[in-house]
Amino acid sequence: MKKLLALLLALCMVLSLAACGSGAAGSAAPAEEAASAAAPAEEAAPAEEAAPAEEAAPAEDAASAAAPAEDAAAAETFECEPLDISFSTTFNETETGGQIIKHFIDHLGEITNGAITVTVYWGGTLFSDMEALDGVSSGSVNMTALGHMPHVGTLNYLGFPGFAPGGTQKALDYFDELIFNNPETSALIQGEAADNGIIYLNVIAGGANAFCTTYEFTDLDSMIAGSKSFGNFDAAIFESLGFQVTAVAPPDTYDALQRGLIDSTQMGLAPMVSMGWQDVAKYWALDGTYAAGNMWTANLDWWNGLSDSQRAAIQAAADEVELYSAGLYDDDIENQKATVEAATGNPWVELSQADLDRIWAATFEAKADAALATAEPNGKAEGMTKILEVAAAFTGYDWKH
Repeated sequence: MKKLLALLLALCMVLSLAACGSGAAGSAAPAEEAASAAAPAEEAAPAEEAAPAEEAAPAEDAASAAAPAEDAAAAETFECEPLDISFSTTFNETETGGQIIKHFIDHLGEITNGAITVTVYWGGTLFSDMEALDGVSSGSVNMTALGHMPHVGTLNYLGFPGFAPGGTQKALDYFDELIFNNPETSALIQGEAADNGIIYLNVIAGGANAFCTTYEFTDLDSMIAGSKSFGNFDAAIFESLGFQVTAVAPPDTYDALQRGLIDSTQMGLAPMVSMGWQDVAKYWALDGTYAAGNMWTANLDWWNGLSDSQRAAIQAAADEVELYSAGLYDDDIENQKATVEAATGNPWVELSQADLDRIWAATFEAKADAALATAEPNGKAEGMTKILEVAAAFTGYDWKH
C-alpha cells in the first residue's frame, strides 16, 4: 500500500504540473489529512479516487508496479523552499545509526539542491532515549529517530514484537505492514501517534539478535540442557524455552560470563560484539530474529505547517534511507560474525528452522502478553489484538489467543 500510494501521488502531481511533486513522496499525508489522527496515507487515496491507478496496476502487482517510480525518484530533484530541520538522536556519528542519519542528510540535500538542510544534535545531547518522545511531541525538536521500546507505556500500539524472523529486509517489511500498509493497523498506530502530536515517516533496520554461551552446543536443545544460568532481563521468553534465567543487565554481562555467574545469554548482536562478549563466550548462534523500529518521527504540527514540496522531499529521503539501512545492517551483521569467529576460533552454530520457529513462538507469545497487559488498562486491548493478529499472520505464526 505504501508503494502504491507513492505511485498514485506521482500520477496526481504530474497531472497537476506541480513543480515539486513526485512519486518519492511515499506515505506522506497532506497536511489536513495527517492531522486527522487516523491513517494519513490511507486517507490520501480514497478508494473511489484510486480506481484509474488500480486498472493500470492491480493490487497484487502494486509492489512491482511501483518499483520503476521509486527508481526514477532516486534521480529526481524537488524545488523546495529553504528549510533547516532540527533532528535529535542518541546515535553518535560513527555508529551505524549515525551513518544512516548522515545518508538521510546527504540525500535530502541532493534531491532538494541544498534547499533543505538538517541540524543534528548527536549522542543524546538534547534528549535521551526516554526523553525523545517528549522532545519531538512538544516541538522542542522537529524530528527524531524514535526507538519505540522505551515509549510503549504511552504509545501502546507500538508494543508488538520489535523484531521479526526472516532477515533484515523482512523485519522492515513487517514494520511497514503494521505502521503504513495495512489499513486497520496503520489507522490505529498512526492515530495514536497523532494523539501524541507526532507522525511516523519510516522505519530503520536494527540488526540481528544472537545467543552466546561459554559451553559448546549444537542446537537449541543442547544449548538449553547445557545452561545452568541464562543471563537476561526478558525472563518470560527464555523461561518458556526451558532456560533457568538470572537477571543481568548488559553492562554487567561480560563480568558475569567471565566469573561463571552465568553461562549463556542473548541480545542484539552489535552491542554484544561492541562490549567484547566474544572474549569470554566462545560459542555463538543467531536466534533468527532481526530488529527494526527506529522511526523517523516528526512533530505533527511542524509537519502540517510545511509546504507540499517540503513534505514530499522529506518523505522521499525517509523512504530511500529505509532501503539504505537494510543493506548497511546486512553488511554489519557479516562483519560482526567475522569478528566473533576470529576471536573465538569457532564457527557459528546454524540452528535449524524448527529451532528458529520455537524461538519465534516463545518470543511472540511473551511479547504479545506484555503488549496486551499494557494496552488493556488504557482501553486499547481490542486494537492491540488486531495489531498482534496482523503481526502474527505476517510472520507466519499461528497465534491462538
